[in-house]
Amino acid sequence: MHSGNQKSLFHGINKNQFIQMLVRKPLLIISLGLAMLSMSFSSFAKIENPEFDTLFNAADQTDINDPSFPKMVKDLESLLDVEDIERTYLLLPKQCLSHNVFHADENKLADQFIIDTLKTYPAMPASTRIELKLCEATIMRYRGDTSAANALIRESLLAAEGINNRRLMADAYSQLGQIASYTADFAMALKNLLLAHELYKEFDLPTRQHLSLLDLAVTYRRMGETDTALKYYLQLEQAFTKSNQLDLAMMVKMDMAYAYEDLRQYQKAADHYLTVLDYFQTIYTDPTYPARVAVDMSYPLIELGKYQLALDYLKEYEDVIGPNVDTHYSFMQLFFAQAKHGLGLEEQAIPYLDKATAGFERNHNKRGHEMLLKSKIEIYESLQDWQQAYDAQISLYEIHQLIDKAMENQSSTEMLVKFDSEKIEAENAKLIAFQLLKEQQLVTQQDNKRLQIIALILGGASLILLFIFTLYSNKKSKQFKQLALTDLLTQLPNRLALYQQANQLFNNALINQQTLAIVSFDVDHFKQVNDTYGHDAGDTVLKTLAEICTSKLPANAVIGRVGGEEFLVLLPQIRSTAAISLTQAIIEDVSSHDFSAINPELKVTISAGVSTYYDEQTLSELIKKSDMALYQAKRNGRNQLSYYHDDSQRL
Repeated sequence: MHSGNQKSLFHGINKNQFIQMLVRKPLLIISLGLAMLSMSFSSFAKIENPEFDTLFNAADQTDINDPSFPKMVKDLESLLDVEDIERTYLLLPKQCLSHNVFHADENKLADQFIIDTLKTYPAMPASTRIELKLCEATIMRYRGDTSAANALIRESLLAAEGINNRRLMADAYSQLGQIASYTADFAMALKNLLLAHELYKEFDLPTRQHLSLLDLAVTYRRMGETDTALKYYLQLEQAFTKSNQLDLAMMVKMDMAYAYEDLRQYQKAADHYLTVLDYFQTIYTDPTYPARVAVDMSYPLIELGKYQLALDYLKEYEDVIGPNVDTHYSFMQLFFAQAKHGLGLEEQAIPYLDKATAGFERNHNKRGHEMLLKSKIEIYESLQDWQQAYDAQISLYEIHQLIDKAMENQSSTEMLVKFDSEKIEAENAKLIAFQLLKEQQLVTQQDNKRLQIIALILGGASLILLFIFTLYSNKKSKQFKQLALTDLLTQLPNRLALYQQANQLFNNALINQQTLAIVSFDVDHFKQVNDTYGHDAGDTVLKTLAEICTSKLPANAVIGRVGGEEFLVLLPQIRSTAAISLTQAIIEDVSSHDFSAINPELKVTISAGVSTYYDEQTLSELIKKSDMALYQAKRNGRNQLSYYHDDSQRL
């Protein structure tokens, strides 16, 4: 650096001219020398600012949704020396993330901040530029544009790998995992979140490690592994409470409420939401945070039949959550429609359904879209708008196909994760055994014979322990596999297990031209059963229905639960007339069954659709025909079956 500057100062001067300059203008030369020394020292001197550094490390450990985060960034700005370009670059991404992007205006300000920053600091380090791109992706996510956010994060990940910045790689993997979890791509979510967690463990960032575990817990909950998720939640809630990170503890409590919803423990879910709402109303001056909680809380209230209370909370915050900023907007519209439906105001529910539809399509939220379609079917059926109800039923079938594919990936990834956990435990057991052996060697090193005997004993014991542990691991793996393929309520095969068997049976029918019948059926007006007699009664009805069907079906038949009150029956090597007779017998057994143990007034009926293999090339075509027949049975008045005729390809 120094030689290059000297060359530029004295370029073109020969030896005699240089000597004359030294004689005639010594002050000029001294000034030039001092200036060069000053430049050298300024290049290497680092501005000391310990107060900024301490606060910055704290901000780096703080979640961006924490209400203290924007204030910390403001305090950092006040501590920053205008000439301290190094710390300026560090602070820029934090300034970007400090905008409350739930607000439409703040969202736009965050976008403009990135544009202005890139213009003002064109020579910023690559790491700062990557962090700003990740901030931009965060803004897109809160706006609901998950596809664009995903593409930008992947671009940032490649850039982080290019400069080997493992912290930024962890941030990118974390965001990719969050998006994949939100869009129900569970295999990709687990893969990316586990990578992020392993990378965070390389740094002294305990909060980031805990937050990555929280993302994993959320993914397990969305996968249906609610017990595993709750185990993580309880540990994280204790950790955050102990470290006085109460906002993060409340974030965990929010997700625990989601888990209790999945377990249909709606009162417990509502109580958790109310605790978080009270806390946020006390801590936050910005209404967007309690508004999100109020929207979430309205769902268990609706399931508890407290429709007016849910509407009151939704109306209180209706103007706070805008359509272009927050993904909660779509759920808010859906819950408005459900609450109106619960009060018998179906006509008023329709506009909310339309708004929710646009939001879920933009956000690619399969879970929300599925909930929306089920509500559409119920509401349009109440209005006797059969065409709209039918269209919603077909769309729901297509959504189920996408979820089935995600579940197949989920199962493989989940089993891989569990296998890895057991492998780590086995390695730890071997390390412990080795350590014991080493200690014994030190104690008995004077007696080689004794040492050999002890070593042999310990080695044999280690092999026995390893053998026992292997048997235990195999048993646990089988148990995990069984749990992953079984519906816990009815003990029938779940959707994933049933579709695996269905594919095998369909391939046999396709290759060997064997007969195969499929029956789709569900409980008529099941929501009314839950609303009138409670969800425990609904669970009892589903278990009883499973028992009736199991006792009636032939040995080679397969029945599974594929949805809330939805079941699918596979009948190999049976013709249409026999399938129809068998289905009719089940319908009659259910309608005549005595449910007085639940309630003397309770009567349960089912509707069914039957289809048989004709010339279909895919399993989906055959199942779709049974679903269409089921819908026809409902249109015909329920408590009956409808058969899809192969010859005309119509009902």
